[in-house]
Amino acid sequence: LCDHRYRSCACRLSLPAFIDYAEIEPTDILMANMSIDIDRVVYYVCMERATNTMIIAIRGSMSAQDLITDGRQAYVKFPLNKNTFGSELVESRCGTGFKNVCMRILKDMAETKLVVETLKGTNCSVLVTGHSLGGAISTLLPVFMDNHPLFMEKKIRGFAFAPPPTLPKNLACHPRVRSMVTSFVYQDDVVPRLSVHNLSLLRLQVVHELRKAKGVSVRRLMNHGVPGGSDQDDEIDEKSLLRLDARNSDPLYIPGTIFHMKTKVLTCSEVCTGCYQFICCCCRGMVAPVGTYKTICYKAKADTFQELIVAPQMTHEHLPSSYERAFQDLKV
Repeated sequence: LCDHRYRSCACRLSLPAFIDYAEIEPTDILMANMSIDIDRVVYYVCMERATNTMIIAIRGSMSAQDLITDGRQAYVKFPLNKNTFGSELVESRCGTGFKNVCMRILKDMAETKLVVETLKGTNCSVLVTGHSLGGAISTLLPVFMDNHPLFMEKKIRGFAFAPPPTLPKNLACHPRVRSMVTSFVYQDDVVPRLSVHNLSLLRLQVVHELRKAKGVSVRRLMNHGVPGGSDQDDEIDEKSLLRLDARNSDPLYIPGTIFHMKTKVLTCSEVCTGCYQFICCCCRGMVAPVGTYKTICYKAKADTFQELIVAPQMTHEHLPSSYERAFQDLKV
């Protein structure tokens, strides 16, 4: 999608590039937003005629405005469909930026004549998909659509790749959300573990380890906002920090059914009958060639991603190309 042949204001993304990459006809495009702003993302709405599915494809973060949208994580409430979730779960919460993006997409679609006519005039299903920031919206938009008059009678699915945590556990793990949303996480990708709550826990762990280290003072670390804290304090009350973090950053979880993909290097015994056939990591300490990697995929619990993992490849494993290679290895 970043081919040099296609240039536009949206970080070199363009409608012709999307049409080429998705292998669809120009007449299958119902609408597209190419403008970039805070709480406004690049996305495309098109029809897949073979399956009679309206697809909403949402781009991940590629601009400063996108990153600001990612960072707007003050929690805001939104209503839920009582017919779906019952009287015990009438509202929930998510990050401000993500909610505003969802509401803007729904508003745009409701004001686009071709989209409205397609939704009302056909028995199409709706599929939302995206990576990173697009993945976050792909986990939330089906929930918002479930309470929108244009989509209430439609079958709605969301496929999210590398989404950050977006919903409280009682909604993220709700059977209805699990039936609508499927999330994919690759290895130690940092973004699916990146939330205000997890960052707060990591900060607390750093303070704890620094306090244990001899000759290290942490009096200036984590004093801001701590009751009774000052620059002269050599000791930090970790329980106070934890209470402060609990008030300011309730945990959020990756919604839906989660699939965790992991890739490992096969040993010689797993690859071949003799070491002479391959130059493997276990033989000569060299990088294994293509064909000696194996990717496995299994269902994971939402709690699996409630801790930040500091790993050498945690940012590289977030790239769309890493996910693409994993799916190719799985032959999906």
